[in-house]
Amino acid sequence: MRNTALTLLLLVLALSVQACGFTLRGNDAIVSSFDNLNLELAQPQSELSALLQRSLRAAGVSLSSQQLKTAPTLKVSNEQISTRPVSINPRARASQVELRLSVNIALTVGGKPTIPDETLTVVRTYFQDIENIAGNQEEAQIIANELRQALINQLMRRLESTAE
Repeated sequence: MRNTALTLLLLVLALSVQACGFTLRGNDAIVSSFDNLNLELAQPQSELSALLQRSLRAAGVSLSSQQLKTAPTLKVSNEQISTRPVSINPRARASQVELRLSVNIALTVGGKPTIPDETLTVVRTYFQDIENIAGNQEEAQIIANELRQALINQLMRRLESTAE
C-alpha cells in the first residue's frame, strides 16, 4: 500500500512538472530543418561566430566553406555591444547598467529573401559595485558571454520558425 501511494505521488509530481513546461536550463537544443547552410560572417573569428557554428553543427546543419548554389545563405553582421547607465548613485556614478547586444541577420533561399534584414537584440541590466572595478569588468564579460548565448538561441529559434 505504501509503495503504491509513493509511486502514485511520484507519477503525479512528474506529470505536473512536465505539464507546467519546466525544462532544464541549457536544454534548448534545436533540430534544424536545413541540411546545408552557407554562412557569411562579418567577423568569422569572433566568439559569437564560434558559438553560432557550434550550435548549427549541433542542430545537424552542414556548414559549407564554398558557396553552394542550392543551400540557403545566412548572413550575420558584426555584433554591436552597447552599455548605458540606468540609475545613478549619490556619488553621480552609474549604479545600474544596461548591456545590449545586437546583430543583423538575413536569410536567403534560392536568391529570395526568407528573412529580410532583421536585427536581433538581447538586453540585460546589472548592478555595478563602485568599490570593485576589476570585479565589474569581469562581471560585464560574463554577462556579455551569456548574452551571446541568448542571442544564438534567439537566432536558432528564428531559423527554426522560418523553416516551418
